[in-house]
Amino acid sequence: MTRLSGRRDRLQHGAGMAVVCRVCRQEDCSQLVGSYTKEEGRRRNILIQPAIPIVLYTRLQSEPEDICASGSRCQDWGYVMRVKSIETSNYRTLQDIKINFSNGYNTISGKNNAGKSCIIRLLCALFHADDDSYWGFPQHQLTYREDKTQWVKNKEPIKIKYEISVDREEDSAFMSFVEKIGDISINNKEATIVLAISLNESDEESLSVVVDGREVAPNAFKEIRNRLRQSRALYLHNSTKNEADVFFHRGRPRSLFNFSMSSVEQKKIEAAGKKLEAEVKRLAKDHVKGLSEIFGRLTEKYDFDLTPPEGFVSRRMPLGISLKDKAVDIALDDWGSGTQNKTRILMAALKASRIKESALPSDRITPLLIIEEPESFLHPSAQAEFGRLLRALSADLGLQIIVTTHSPYMLNQDDPAANLLLSRTIFRRKELATRIIDTSGDEWMVPFSEHLGIGSKEFNELRPLFSSESTKVLLVEGPIDKRYFTLLKENRYLAEPLEKDIEIVPYGGKDTLKNTVLIQFVLQKFDRVFITYDLDADAEIKPAIQRAGLRPEADSLALGLSQPGKDCIEGLLPAQVLREVSGRETDFVMALGSQNSTDRRKAKEKLKELFLLEFEKTAAFSATDIRELARIVKFINAYFTSAKKISR
Repeated sequence: MTRLSGRRDRLQHGAGMAVVCRVCRQEDCSQLVGSYTKEEGRRRNILIQPAIPIVLYTRLQSEPEDICASGSRCQDWGYVMRVKSIETSNYRTLQDIKINFSNGYNTISGKNNAGKSCIIRLLCALFHADDDSYWGFPQHQLTYREDKTQWVKNKEPIKIKYEISVDREEDSAFMSFVEKIGDISINNKEATIVLAISLNESDEESLSVVVDGREVAPNAFKEIRNRLRQSRALYLHNSTKNEADVFFHRGRPRSLFNFSMSSVEQKKIEAAGKKLEAEVKRLAKDHVKGLSEIFGRLTEKYDFDLTPPEGFVSRRMPLGISLKDKAVDIALDDWGSGTQNKTRILMAALKASRIKESALPSDRITPLLIIEEPESFLHPSAQAEFGRLLRALSADLGLQIIVTTHSPYMLNQDDPAANLLLSRTIFRRKELATRIIDTSGDEWMVPFSEHLGIGSKEFNELRPLFSSESTKVLLVEGPIDKRYFTLLKENRYLAEPLEKDIEIVPYGGKDTLKNTVLIQFVLQKFDRVFITYDLDADAEIKPAIQRAGLRPEADSLALGLSQPGKDCIEGLLPAQVLREVSGRETDFVMALGSQNSTDRRKAKEKLKELFLLEFEKTAAFSATDIRELARIVKFINAYFTSAKKISR
């Protein structure tokens, strides 16, 4: 197989077949770096992101797999089927509201009875969620009596409007169906479909469908809704309810995993099923003969027949589940509740992915995955890890995931705008309509601060952390400290500079470190975190970071020397820098002894800036002059390169 000689080179396979990026579907994707067959991909254990295996698929048996170096981040997955918004009027607590969703991982949070379940009900009403039940499906029928907003006394109808987008390639089966049932032609790669329903007091529906701004016949609504339901376009997992199917093995209940099959896979199973059914019928004849002899002794005469159940093979096949831990193979039901819940959620993601990656265009549609309270039964540290995994799966598998949660660790830390925070308006001590709390712009931290019970101002200092994708983070006090450590990554100062893959993030001052809850939350976000602070605050900071599970002189370090005026990062600077600035800026030095606290603070801030500028403009220092900074950098590098993570 030919290999790419350059990042933008086109790779040919077979009879002039061009390979395209698996993610963005473009031949000239700048991130396309190689192509592998399915087996080769398995052998190489190719990764999209750390610890998240790539999902390989084959459109043709001989066609190679294409690998995008940046995983799903080279292009937005905006074209596959997505729920873009829901707009409601007079539906339960959603009296008059429009809910917008992002393309990837979404969260819905808020206090109890804020309206989270109402949104899930509306999604189920359109998509008819598959709740993992092998024996049947739930019904999500809208009724005026049950669903009308209670405090609205008039007889206005319930109105619901769904806006979804579909893609020509990823949702080919559904888009072709819409074209046929609506008697229209969709010329764009992406189409926007608006489905509107109005329900009056007699439960009579008034329906409308608009495709790319063109209205089609109202009867298309029911056809499209039925198609979405039959296509298994929504998977729902409720962590608070164990709705898994069970069977009894040796007198003990065991959970079943309903393995979904494509039409091609189903034909293979059906062929095998016919052979099995024939063998079962042969064995049944022997049982019929024996039963006839026994019942022949009775006065009443009976004829007997034993047959396998109809529909012995369907598109859903129940399989037993067990998990292996080293050499131990244990049934899922014997694991803890948290492990069981995580496993079932990942199975739901797998089933949704299999539908999306169907080999046949006639089966292809991008499902929506809804997970209610995925944090259930999990320790906070496990919640943080699982939250990261779900966000990565949404990106890597190209799935829209909507999560309801009460945990800060499940919120979308990569895209805070995707966190929907709900509340209720209060009138005369009564909770009324659901409202969406503004989390745009500088209010991005509101969902996090609400869940953690801390002030938004404290949280805002850590905003740079939430855009970070690094696994190694060095937390420093402020922007000046960040600049020093950034300079220490350069070879001109140190023989052993600070490692370049360490991300340096300021935390906004010592008061941030005193908030144990906030620091613990930050620690759970990253694999490795090292914290520095000025030695003059050691008495205040050390007890706080110890409460957060950090160890002084292990994964945190006070900067400075135990000398007057040197108990800060500036105390580690070469003596020539300190002499030059102090001798030149005598007014600011004198102001440090002022009785006025404001004057002292301003003088200190100004001197810190001047020390930094003097350090920056110096081309090089001797090893003796910079030995204290070298010692700190060596300590930090050793922490991040240690083979084993320091336990907290």
